[in-house]
Amino acid sequence: MAASQVAGLGLAFNGAISGRALLMTEAEFKSFLAEAYAELCQKQDALQAEYFIGTFSRWWFEQETAKLQFLESGIVAVEADFIPIGSYSPRSKTWKWAWGNEHVLPPLRRRAEMLKDLESITGLALFGRADPFEVDETMAWELAALAVMHLDARGCYRALSADDGLHSFLAITDIRKMLQ
Repeated sequence: MAASQVAGLGLAFNGAISGRALLMTEAEFKSFLAEAYAELCQKQDALQAEYFIGTFSRWWFEQETAKLQFLESGIVAVEADFIPIGSYSPRSKTWKWAWGNEHVLPPLRRRAEMLKDLESITGLALFGRADPFEVDETMAWELAALAVMHLDARGCYRALSADDGLHSFLAITDIRKMLQ
C-alpha cells in the first residue's frame, strides 16, 4: 500500500455526487484522500513495528465483543478493539458499508454509523449508500483510509474470509499486547 496509489476514488468522484451542492471540490477531495491515505500508511507502519500486525499465524474477530485477536501458537498475543468499516468482495468488485450490512450485529452497525458523516463532509453520496457499489481493491483501501482518519483510529486490519473471499475492513480503535 503506497501513498502514490491514491487514484481510485478520484476517478469515481463525478459519479458519486449527491443531489446537493458539493462541499469539496474535486481537487480538495483528492487532497483530503491523499492526506487520509498517507496517514493510514503511517499508522499501519506503526502497528507493524510495535505490534507485529500481519505476522501472526492466526487472527480472530468476534462481533459480540468487538475484539480482534492475533494468536501465536494458539495464544492471544495482541488484542484490539475495532469498529467495522465495510467489506469488499473481490468476486463482485463491490463495497458494502458495515453500518448497512445486516450480517453485522446491530451494536457494531450503530458504532459504524458515524462513517455516514463523510457524506456531509465531502458531499459524496457514496458515503451514505447502504447498498453495495462497485469499487476495486485500491478504492476499498481508500475508503478504509478515510474511515480510519474520520474515526481517529489507530489503523486498519483487513480480515480475509476463507469461506467466500470477502475482505472485512476493521478500524482498530485500541490495541494492547497480551504477552510480554
